[in-house]
Amino acid sequence: MAAPLLRRSSRLAAAASAVASSKPERVVSSLKPKKASASFVKKSGNGAKKVTEEDDSRSGNSLRNDSREADHAVLPVLKVETAIKPHHKEGKLKKKMPSREMEAQLWDMGFQHVAGVDEAGRGPLAGPVVAAACIIPSSVNIEGIDDSKKLTEAKREELYEKITSTPGISYAIHVVDAAIIDEVNILQATMQAMSACVQVLSCASQENPRPDFILVDGNRLPDGFPENSRSVVKGDAVCQVIAAASILAKVTRDRLMLSYDKFVPPHTPCIPAPLMTWPNYGFKAHKGYGTATHMAALLKYGPCDIHRRSFAPLKGQRSKTSDTL
Repeated sequence: MAAPLLRRSSRLAAAASAVASSKPERVVSSLKPKKASASFVKKSGNGAKKVTEEDDSRSGNSLRNDSREADHAVLPVLKVETAIKPHHKEGKLKKKMPSREMEAQLWDMGFQHVAGVDEAGRGPLAGPVVAAACIIPSSVNIEGIDDSKKLTEAKREELYEKITSTPGISYAIHVVDAAIIDEVNILQATMQAMSACVQVLSCASQENPRPDFILVDGNRLPDGFPENSRSVVKGDAVCQVIAAASILAKVTRDRLMLSYDKFVPPHTPCIPAPLMTWPNYGFKAHKGYGTATHMAALLKYGPCDIHRRSFAPLKGQRSKTSDTL
């Protein structure tokens, strides 16, 4: 089938040229925001109310709430050290893994089921945004959990299997595709995915206790979130249950991008394999981010069905037919 004429975007050409002339595969910043359907994954295993903002100047960790106001008592103030200061002779900071300090403080306040929530895939030019939420009981200890961005792919896969197979851990995963991202914008799509995860976890049962406090990575909470919630800036770097959620979201999204590159099942329960694949874009390698390889493919082939048309430099670009890809 003959390829249709493709309208070239000057912004796309400029972006591709800039990226190609740079050193190793650098991501082009293209997050320019413009409802949500998805698939869920779930596995089993009294607090105060008004929201405030508290900056822990000693640790540099900022714990913030959203802008909503409620005429209730004040939420608990949570503090956690984000780094270990080095001895004056050592000269290097000792790496500190995400801890359970925030969870422990909440457990001491009477909250028993603390959920962590995080997302993956806000910045790419293609593919879905994925959110995950999980509850890890105080009796469960999984070594090596860290911010997903700091882990190798192999380590993320290993930890994903441990988190999802350990008795007592509850989790939910929600996927929002590119079409809906373009419809409502990436921020709202992310908030909807997070809300959907918490709704699934809130379907309480004997095996799946509902969360009584929620810690969310970032500086804002989705609209309508439970009052016993707190946003945590860089939460995936300091709070273990948020870091665990980041691993679930990241691995799920990476598996989906691999399945878009080649026709393989995403190996994630309740996440169906795609009906189409687009191997010419290299999604397996860059996962939809704006690397030089990806930008070059966009110039050659134009965007496909899973590209986000609301993101620069894709605005106004036409899809090529699947037969030519």
